Amino acid sequence: MAAVRVILAEPSALIRSLLRVALSSGGAAVVGETTSVIEMLELVDTERPDVVIANCVLRDGDLDPHLAGLASSGVRVLVLARDASPERLTGLLVGGAFGYLLHDSAPDSIVEAVEAVARGDIALHPIAASVIVDQWRRLRGDTGRSNERLELTPREVEVLSAMVDGLSNKAIARRLGVAVKTIENHKTRVFDKLGVRTQAHAVGLAISQGLLATLEPAAAGTPAPVGGN
Repeated sequence: MAAVRVILAEPSALIRSLLRVALSSGGAAVVGETTSVIEMLELVDTERPDVVIANCVLRDGDLDPHLAGLASSGVRVLVLARDASPERLTGLLVGGAFGYLLHDSAPDSIVEAVEAVARGDIALHPIAASVIVDQWRRLRGDTGRSNERLELTPREVEVLSAMVDGLSNKAIARRLGVAVKTIENHKTRVFDKLGVRTQAHAVGLAISQGLLATLEPAAAGTPAPVGGN
């Protein structure tokens, strides 16, 4: 399998150096480094990376306005930050980020997260995952948008719930006792109904809008480790 191609967009030279060492040891290829949004976009255009690891705030501006464009171009963004507030997390996931790590993440966790994001899975720091699930549980009593209005089938609700738990397609298939291809088909229909393109966007929308508020407590799982395997 070809090495995952990664661009680092981080103002701190020390953090970039630590990331470079960790990723190289894990078999990933760092194909570019920058401290600015403009240079990051230029590197994405020329290097065509699989994953961009980026700080929320770069030297010349915030990452947020560029997430949707990066996601639509096929680039998967793994955010590296200090802020684990619910609003920040859901905002970035809805915006198009595929993962969220904090600066205290262990090198092995960073490598696992990059591999997960490259596969299309979500990668969350355990604290970030806990914050999101806590927010989800608080929103479960909301009477806003419902699954009925979105016309999600019971199976599609189960698949969306498993995505919120951070599970990969294989893990969801094992949980529900069906084929991986069946899960892929369900996810495609869920994405269409939610009007999203990625699992990260679906999860962010489900949490921020309280879409799983009607689920029974048994449907809520424990956050998966970074990488969602």
